[in-house]
Amino acid sequence: MIEEETRNRAPRKPNLLITLLQVLLYIPIQLLFIPFALIGLIVGVYKGMRRSRTLGVSFSAIQALQYRWLMHFFDTRPDPISVAFIKKFPCESHFGLLSVFGPLILSQRLFGFTTTLGRLPERGEETLASTAGHRLLEFDRIVEESVDQVEQIVIPGVGFDLIALRFTEGKGVRVFELDQVDTLKVKIETLNEAGIKHDWITYIPVDYSRDSWAERLLEEGFDRTKKTLFLWESVSLFLKADVVKETLRQMAEMCAAGSTIAQDFYSDAFASGEVSRTVKRTSSLMGRMGEPWRFGIEMSEDPRSAVEAFLKECGLRATEIYPFGEKRDVEPFYCIVASEKIQVLN
Repeated sequence: MIEEETRNRAPRKPNLLITLLQVLLYIPIQLLFIPFALIGLIVGVYKGMRRSRTLGVSFSAIQALQYRWLMHFFDTRPDPISVAFIKKFPCESHFGLLSVFGPLILSQRLFGFTTTLGRLPERGEETLASTAGHRLLEFDRIVEESVDQVEQIVIPGVGFDLIALRFTEGKGVRVFELDQVDTLKVKIETLNEAGIKHDWITYIPVDYSRDSWAERLLEEGFDRTKKTLFLWESVSLFLKADVVKETLRQMAEMCAAGSTIAQDFYSDAFASGEVSRTVKRTSSLMGRMGEPWRFGIEMSEDPRSAVEAFLKECGLRATEIYPFGEKRDVEPFYCIVASEKIQVLN
């Protein structure tokens, strides 16, 4: 279970003397790693940006995999499959990650020194920095709770996340992953190179400029009559509003009774970079890399009502809304939503 495997979820109240001692012990380890970190950083940047561009792989498609690696080594959530994958993945450097984060990993394991990378705040206390970690755990929870209740799982825009491999092996559920042609080509080649079993998953490459993802899904054996989980994670941020609406409407139309569509939404303020300077810089970087942030929902007043209203336009009804940071005195910036098709009464 997720709860049993996940550790360091909530930070403890720090003892200043202990923290000072931990910092003093951390500094020499950090200094020893500097030469390796410089080499690792160069290799990591080359693979993550230059190599991925050569292979036609988007930077955003890699991010979930990177966070899973971090959570594994910071003992937040064990994930040996993602680690094995990264070791063979041409667009990321296992050595680079270890050399850059090694001092923190060692310091945490040897004498308990950690940062926000090594722990997550409690539910409702999420911050911008902890969003990626909480997001992964929450979508993991949704899949784990749904896998025995549905007959099909569909993950559009899955990128290099290996969430389906972890929770669906031997479950007898049909799994479909859809993404860009080059992305899935690299993913399958890496899975084979790493010796990771994946034969129960149907990978569907889609050329979105020419193909209909819904038609491709049906061609590969998707059954409209079966109870399905659609998992649409961190994709809408990069799409225009009309594309987001149309995609969700298509999902709703394809869903049988009892199906679930799980997705996430960012706020308008986040998508425009107004939340913080760090977010603004990240937004600018993504734009320069050809992956601008385009869509968000106005959440400043009443995020739950705003999300419900948007979903209603898509033919969906929210069954669960999880706004991040709702216990903190901050403007809502992100939420995860589970929804179902609105049933029309004859």
